[in-house]
Amino acid sequence: LIMGKDGQVVMGNEAGDLDSLASALGYAWLRSNTSGKAITYTTTLKEDFALRAENLYALGLAGISNDPIIPMPSQVSQFALVDHNVLRITYASTTASVVADAANPRIVEPAGSCSSLVARSYQSFSNLSILPELSTLLLSAISIDTHGLTTGGKALDVDREAAAFLIPQSLLAYNEEVSAISNNQQITHLPSVQSLSATLGEKKLSVSHLSTRDLLRRDYKEYVFSMPGSEHATQSSNAITVEIQDWFAERDLSVLGILTTFRNQKGKARWEQFWIVKADKGIAEKVWQGLESSEVLELKRFYFSKVAGSANAAEESESEDADEVTSDEARFGESYVARAYKQGNASATRKQTAPIL
Repeated sequence: LIMGKDGQVVMGNEAGDLDSLASALGYAWLRSNTSGKAITYTTTLKEDFALRAENLYALGLAGISNDPIIPMPSQVSQFALVDHNVLRITYASTTASVVADAANPRIVEPAGSCSSLVARSYQSFSNLSILPELSTLLLSAISIDTHGLTTGGKALDVDREAAAFLIPQSLLAYNEEVSAISNNQQITHLPSVQSLSATLGEKKLSVSHLSTRDLLRRDYKEYVFSMPGSEHATQSSNAITVEIQDWFAERDLSVLGILTTFRNQKGKARWEQFWIVKADKGIAEKVWQGLESSEVLELKRFYFSKVAGSANAAEESESEDADEVTSDEARFGESYVARAYKQGNASATRKQTAPIL
């Protein structure tokens, strides 16, 4: 597949969540019908695509094929990034560049879902009708990212406005009367939106059948940092509740961070981080200092035994919620050193952790 010098490849982040997938498909279709040729390229491997049941459900609901196999075109010099901000080294070259259309400039602003920003871009073209299938897919991404556009959650005005724009043009419009919507707040009360959000959320959380390796593959993001006087240091971030050394070695990582969230037996939400650093890289102390001094993350070290060797670690740590605790620095043989932390700031995610590193 040859794109030519004016063609664009539209990509989301490597984890391939529903927001990235929907945003990339939505933006590529918009550009193809307004200003030039574009295709969506996903880095998700074919065997990994089935790990996100919510993606398969949303694609099926929209009537879009879930076959992700589209080869990277040759002679690509222009990339458009959505739900992401840096072109991976794998695709970077001296001739490749990240571009922005005149009609769709670089947009960086708060939103519960990147799909909301893509949907807003469609509203700039009054003579262009968005496909019902794309409307449904974008709406699905907004719904799952904002937990059904609930008040007091992640949803912002841009998300509610995008949903109000998409619903009448989506496949959901055939299931109920939507003309009675008088304001954006009423969107969350539509039965179809509530049902869509509940179903997507259920499928996203249904991961108990996945193996440790499946979980790592499902939600994996990797970063490369330049260390002064040394080779590149590769760091990864996962949002899963398991420890793994095989993956560390397989990906040739210098740092592995596992960001976890769970609810204890009392139903209270908890956030923890677990970090493994290669002992011979000379960067462990820099990592510990950067993480522990961060006022954004509000990390507090706790005993490594709480995350290693105990099947009831989450419940055992409950008695320490109000106490300052210290931690031994655990080692995996001679190769790795690890620390575990409780995270005080519930709103801090990978997007806040990565810049700190």
